[in-house]
Amino acid sequence: MTKNTALPWRDVLPGDKLHTITGDVRVIQAFPIPQLQTTRRVWIYLPRSYHEGTRRYPVLYMHDGQNVFDQATSWGNEWGVDETLEHMTIHEPELEVIVVAIDHGDNERNHEYNFTINAEYGFGGKGGAYAEFLAETLKPHIDSCYRTCPGPEHTMLGGSSFGAYISLYTALRFPDQFGRVSGISFVMWQDQGAMIQLIQQSVSSPALRLYLSIGELETDNADFNRTAHEHVELVRQTLLAAGVKDSQIRCDFIPGGTHHESTWGPLFAEAHRWLLGLPE
Repeated sequence: MTKNTALPWRDVLPGDKLHTITGDVRVIQAFPIPQLQTTRRVWIYLPRSYHEGTRRYPVLYMHDGQNVFDQATSWGNEWGVDETLEHMTIHEPELEVIVVAIDHGDNERNHEYNFTINAEYGFGGKGGAYAEFLAETLKPHIDSCYRTCPGPEHTMLGGSSFGAYISLYTALRFPDQFGRVSGISFVMWQDQGAMIQLIQQSVSSPALRLYLSIGELETDNADFNRTAHEHVELVRQTLLAAGVKDSQIRCDFIPGGTHHESTWGPLFAEAHRWLLGLPE
């Protein structure tokens, strides 16, 4: 058994807490991240039919792994991605997907999910190394250990807030590996226009399919919320100007939507279906 062996979650997580995990979820307790000289817990959800044949599956890489499957490990509330997929795929097996969720680095989160440094607030700058980890270390490992569809048209990135931001950045940096992005509560107030410049300078994947959303009530600051909405539209317009087809981009404004898992979790199913290009 290697240090990167994924074990059933019951063999890894402490038994003194009430876990809310559904389906076949495995955990690598300390996956090496050489690009950041650290390790991180990685979760792997396998689809309902994974053990029934030789089918290969799309893969969705998600950030903030603590919050994806388990209330006991979440920083507040979980997304319930495991329950959502288990329910959705009972009658729609075409929605099945392998989900790989990487824990954030606690105090390192804001540094690792931003590729530029925000001098005013003192965070950022490690996003490039984190993206390299996803593309050059984690994805090759997952593709070698599981029956994946490895092409960019079948490889997705998803997250919320800075997790949404780093998802889009990674897809732009590595278009040959990642072609689909789900960015919920996408924000870019922190980067002084760096994301827009990156879009303008990048050659995106022909497989690019992008879902972005912003909630009406992301914060209690109406001006911030309005700017966040404008930023999502700016990303869309910049991508269109760069040659991405309108049919490849979806931007949703969520009435009453907040910066919280109570908004993000219910949006997951709709975003997932759209990324796979399946009818709603």
